[in-house]
Parts: sequence; structure tokens; C-alpha cells
Amino acid sequence: MRTIWIVPVVTVIAASWLGAGRAEARPTIAIVATRDAPALPGLAAQVELHASGRAAVELHAEPDADPLTFAERASELVASGRAALVVWIAPVDRGFLVFVAGPWTGRALTELVRIDAGLGAAEIERTVALKIAGLVDAIDAIDVSGVSGVSNAPPRTLGDRLARAVPPVVDEPPARRRVEWRLEVDGAVAYEPHQRGPDGRATVAVGRAWARGPWWIAPSLGARWQPSGTIESAAGRASIVELGAVVALDLARELGPLEVMAQPQLVMAGIAARGTADDGRRGHATVFTPYAGMAIGVRYPLSQVVRIGITGGCDLALIRRELLIDGQTVVDFGRARLGVGATLLVSI
Repeated sequence: MRTIWIVPVVTVIAASWLGAGRAEARPTIAIVATRDAPALPGLAAQVELHASGRAAVELHAEPDADPLTFAERASELVASGRAALVVWIAPVDRGFLVFVAGPWTGRALTELVRIDAGLGAAEIERTVALKIAGLVDAIDAIDVSGVSGVSNAPPRTLGDRLARAVPPVVDEPPARRRVEWRLEVDGAVAYEPHQRGPDGRATVAVGRAWARGPWWIAPSLGARWQPSGTIESAAGRASIVELGAVVALDLARELGPLEVMAQPQLVMAGIAARGTADDGRRGHATVFTPYAGMAIGVRYPLSQVVRIGITGGCDLALIRRELLIDGQTVVDFGRARLGVGATLLVSI
């Protein structure tokens, strides 16, 4: 008679133990809605559907978080044990980038998938869910028993399984946008081998940049200011201020952490001069001179949106100008001038 109730009790205990083990093994996937994230109300259900119940999904809203710098916060959520995977979506031109962070020290698995915004919410949800389910499939498919140099003991935690499922990569921040507006500010010293000598020069430019693999191309428009102060001569003295409109084409290539660039330029410079003769007579004149130039340099990123660099180059005047007082040359502007300086580039 005793065996009649022992069997169902043992069955219930075994089922409870197995069910607890299955529930404990289910990873938690946190889907975080950061700033400007698309509205995807069916994403959680799609992830659970395509993951075949092997993952639990939680939704979080952090509307003030910048998706391009959210990797650190996502890693904190993983480290705290609140989630095994953290997924968030960043809007970019004509689409979205989907990122996922896991239990890998100090990094996020970036660009899980890139999606065209024209697909529509339903197709975006399905695509993202399939990618996440594929990552869960990769974890489940790991057979550690035949891997050389790895313990035959099965992975005890999801972190162990993920560490074996995903190969390690170099610590890196989220990917830069592939199309961006730029603001560039340059400070330089320009040198002409005549009366002007060395001058300070400041340039501000705004441009639009496109990436093609490691290459960047960025046309821009800007303004340049180069004062020369007062220049003395036997015939008198003159003060000069040069203002110019700059059209440039920035061609750059990424080489590891650095970016090398070449920038052909066209400058239409307006040169305003005020002169004083020895006898006190005064006069002023304004002339326009076109310049063609080339600058080369190297830039280093301080962050995803800020880069600094050094540049050097040469301008060639297409029209040679001279400033005369009583028929004598006070300033010969020459043909060529050199420049070297520093640049600050901000993605906006």
C-alpha cells in the first residue's frame, strides 16, 4: 500500500526539480528603449516566439539614454545579474542599428544587425527577434566536450556558455555613424616669404561626410580670417586683414585608431588694406584674390564625436597682388604661402 503514494510523490518532486532547473537555465533578455528608439510593441513577443521559450524577455524604458553611448550602462545591467543579454536600438540615417551587450568584460557585441527603416515595424520586429534567437541558438549549440583545451564539464552559467559561444574581440565603443554632419575649427600659422611673414589664421567650416568602408569623403564650406597687423616700409605703413570663403573636399582613411586625410581647397580671399604715407596721407583698398591649396594631416578620436589633429599645407595665389604707396611696394602678397596648425572636428 505504501508504494501507491510513494510513486506520485517522487514523480511530483522530480518534475518540480526538472522544472526549476529549466526555469533557472532560461536567460533573461532585457530590451531597452533608449532615446529615439522605434516603437516596436510586438518585439518582446517575437523574441519569445522565435527563441521557442528558451529565453525570458523584459522591457525597460530609458528615454534619456543616448543609444550610441549606452554600452557602458548595458554592461552594468549584465554585471548586476539583472539580465544575461541587453538589447537596444539606435536610429541612424535611413534605418537603425541593433546592439546587444552580454557578459563580456568591458565591451558590447556591436551591430548585431543593421535595418532599413522602410521595412516597417512588423518586419523590423521579426528581423531583430530572429537575430536574438540566433544568438541563443548559438549558445545552445555549443558542444564543449570535444573542444581541445576546454574542460569537459558542461558550462554552469549562461556567462560561461556565452563566453564559449562568442569569440573574444577587441574592446571597442559603439560604431560611428556612417553619414554625419561635421563642424571643423582650425587654428594655424600661415607664412609668406615677403613682407607679411608669419600670421595667425583661424578657419571654421561645416560639412557633410559619407563613409565607404574605411574611407570618408566630406565636402565643406567655411570662412577664414587672417590678420597681418601693421607692416612698415620706407614709403609708409599698412595694416591688412584677410577674410576668405573656403570650399574644401576632405578625403580621409581610417588606419587603426588614427585617420589620415588630404584636403584640396579653393579660397576666395578678400584683402582689406589701410595705408598711411610718410607725409600723413591715408587711403584704403580692398582686392579679391583666389587661392588653390592642399592640406594634409592626421586626426585622432577623443570620442565618437570629437577628433583632434594636426595639419600642414600650401596655398597658391592664382592672381599675384601688391600694395603700393606712391608707386612703391609696401606689401608683396607673393604667390605661395605655407601653413601648419591644429584642428578640432566635431560630428553633429
